[in-house]
Amino acid sequence: MLENATKIFLLMILSSFVYAGPICEYKINDMKYQLVYAKKQHLDKQIPLLEKNLQKFKDKCKDSDILNDIYQNIEMTRDNLKNAKSDFSQAQIEGNAYKIRQAQIHLEIANKQYIAAQQELLRMKDLLRTEK
Repeated sequence: MLENATKIFLLMILSSFVYAGPICEYKINDMKYQLVYAKKQHLDKQIPLLEKNLQKFKDKCKDSDILNDIYQNIEMTRDNLKNAKSDFSQAQIEGNAYKIRQAQIHLEIANKQYIAAQQELLRMKDLLRTEK
């Protein structure tokens, strides 16, 4: 009886490694689309690299790794936004119109990157929710 339970447990663990999860499936489908597009556009030089990258990704993809990367990206973009705000404030204090405009552009870009990183996390969390 215990032996059967052990076999079932091992099968469950192995099957969890075979199935990448909804986030990986989403990313894999995106990579497949890029490959199809490259073939349709006759981008023959890019096709082998895309195929190689797709296979590597399939072999190693874990939803948790992707989520960790997204969280790291959010932290990085948050830091960039903080620095951009600081640079903008400093430029305003200095009163140099050119520096103010450059800092303002940098701030707008940093803000959009931060928002995009957060939206990516929300999309991935939605994939996890719809899978359940």
